[in-house]
Amino acid sequence: MLFKEFLPLLNPQSRKIVIGICLNAIGGGMTLSLLLVYLHDMRGFTNTFGGLLLAYGSIVSIVASTPMGALVDRIGPRKVMIGGLIINSAAAFSLSEVQTHLQAILAITFINIGGQAIWPSQSVILTRVTAEENRPKIFAFNFMLLNLGLGLGGLISSLIIEEGNLRSFQIMYWVDASTFLLYLLIVISLQGEKVNRYIPKAHEPQNGSYRDLFEIKPLMLLGIGGIVLFTFGYGTIQAGVPIFATQFLGLSPNWLGVIFGVNTVSIVVFQPFVMRVLERYSKYTALVSIGIIWAISWVFVGVAPMLPLFMAGIAICISQLIFAFGEMVQAPTIPTLANEISPEHIRGRANAWMSLQWGVSGVLGPAITGLMLGANLDQLWVATMFIGCFASIPIFLAMKNIASKNG
Repeated sequence: MLFKEFLPLLNPQSRKIVIGICLNAIGGGMTLSLLLVYLHDMRGFTNTFGGLLLAYGSIVSIVASTPMGALVDRIGPRKVMIGGLIINSAAAFSLSEVQTHLQAILAITFINIGGQAIWPSQSVILTRVTAEENRPKIFAFNFMLLNLGLGLGGLISSLIIEEGNLRSFQIMYWVDASTFLLYLLIVISLQGEKVNRYIPKAHEPQNGSYRDLFEIKPLMLLGIGGIVLFTFGYGTIQAGVPIFATQFLGLSPNWLGVIFGVNTVSIVVFQPFVMRVLERYSKYTALVSIGIIWAISWVFVGVAPMLPLFMAGIAICISQLIFAFGEMVQAPTIPTLANEISPEHIRGRANAWMSLQWGVSGVLGPAITGLMLGANLDQLWVATMFIGCFASIPIFLAMKNIASKNG
């Protein structure tokens, strides 16, 4: 059984959270890759508007992360999550009804605000309810279930969606909205001081601020290194591989389901094995290895144009298999390190800072990809991504040196 080494580590609180994340991910998997198709084919918006809308959503996430992190510390992660889940459910439902550009912009605005309320909050709760020695495995299990949910959602959407049928797309967004409500019921049922506002001990600072966060240099470097790593990883993979595969290699769009399916299935199958390997190495060694693994994945993207069409598709699949191993190292390592370094009274702010990895890379990755692929610089794009994966390594090594001196 895939889950057997993770299940004994769960307690009633963490079990509820990971189940909620998996259920919610099913809705996300149904809608994640089809938003641009829906806006273009069903609502008549241009692809340019759709691309700008996604970039705008990432900017909203960046802006919202700071106040949401402070709010988690001020009123507690459970309350912030409840608000975020309600907002996200309403926004997901509203996407099914958008008819104007303004309506689409408003829906994406609230989806990203709600997301910034949810992600730092659930990370704080998972950290607090899990013993420190078990946190890497819990974060890995969480990532594993997240991908399982996304994969199931993608499969369900492929069964629901009918080309040219508006109602089939609307059903997809209704189901997505309902998964937020299911997660909401789970979060409402959470009880105990660890899911509410942290009450500082007598010897601890009674209030925190982002200034306190900025003074923790290893945490700052971890966040900056993560932004660099994600820009040349997630940010460009999600934006560029579909375009590169279909427009530059000439692969059928049907290949995209196979390519990203390989990634998702690999994570679900191999995460337990990767965790056993990671137990032999330090977290800092694991950090450095992520960039190296992702760089290797880009080698197979670069080789693909030299191969016959079918073999080019296989090469892209292999690249996503390798990329998945980097993800399986990243998922338990970066969140665990961030929460080890951050003091309890600013843990919400710390997790909000780490969530910027997704927001900033979500702007920079597609921007770099769009400019380079738009200018037909596809091989230079691959080479840039390959080199860029190594750029995070000096940052992580500097973080390791500072942490070792401090501790």
